[in-house]
Amino acid sequence: MKRFFKLCLVALAVLIFSAGCGAAKESEGKNFAVVIDQMGREVVVSSAPKMIISLSPSHTETAFAIGLGNSIVGVTDNCNYPEEALKINKVGGFSKPNIEAILALDPDLVLAGNIHEEQIQKLEEMKIPVLVLAPQSIEEVFEAMIMVGEATGKSKEADAVISGIRDKLKIIESKVGSIPEEDRVRVYYEVYSDPLMSAGGGSLIDGAISLAGGKNIFADVAERYPKISQEVLIERDPQFILFPKSHGSEVFDPNKIVVRPLWDKITAVKKNNLFGVSADTISRPGPRLIEAVEKLAAIFYPEMF
Repeated sequence: MKRFFKLCLVALAVLIFSAGCGAAKESEGKNFAVVIDQMGREVVVSSAPKMIISLSPSHTETAFAIGLGNSIVGVTDNCNYPEEALKINKVGGFSKPNIEAILALDPDLVLAGNIHEEQIQKLEEMKIPVLVLAPQSIEEVFEAMIMVGEATGKSKEADAVISGIRDKLKIIESKVGSIPEEDRVRVYYEVYSDPLMSAGGGSLIDGAISLAGGKNIFADVAERYPKISQEVLIERDPQFILFPKSHGSEVFDPNKIVVRPLWDKITAVKKNNLFGVSADTISRPGPRLIEAVEKLAAIFYPEMF
């Protein structure tokens, strides 16, 4: 009986040892992260990324915001924030990043947009994980941030940034939330002047205007950045006119709006409610979008802010 008992103990020990070895091998074979990106793609990251390339200014801002600055080894020519991004290796423009420049930096993760199909395909052929982010609203900005956090081991940092932004949004909502729909200020955002282009419903700019308590006069247009007619614009009579402070390197002069034929009929022009805003904060789907919302809320309702 004693011998039988000893044999059982030995067999049990062997089973435990074998199970332990199997578990270790299984653990070693596990990937660092598996993330479903905003294009519905499964992105497998085998180990913690240490060499990250960002192909979008908004992705660069997101990465820095959650503490990945030291891991970013490549950005586009258009990535101008934060200031540290200006010193990082450049891989070409946002719309046409250079695949050779990307590969030369030997990245273990690339943050791309939905316009980078060609680069994504080539990078995947080289077995380089590519996380595609294409947020179009502030909630999708949060989703993108969570995805980057999951792919890089920075989930806690991403959650903290999102929580801080939500707290700021709550403050704004507490002040403008009680304003009836019919009393909310009518807003026109001029994306471009020739031809006239504005922000339609579903655009990031439309969302920012709404969060700030305004009514985008072209929110009913399905196209995100539609061409518009002057006649319709005058008819809808915005109380505020917003425009980007600059187009590229060219600073926009608001006096050009005031002298446009027939625009003197518009309430915003009559009251001189013409305001330049940072195009980077209001049109980039990144963490600085909250700055644009805060700015707009103060413009629309200065008595509240």
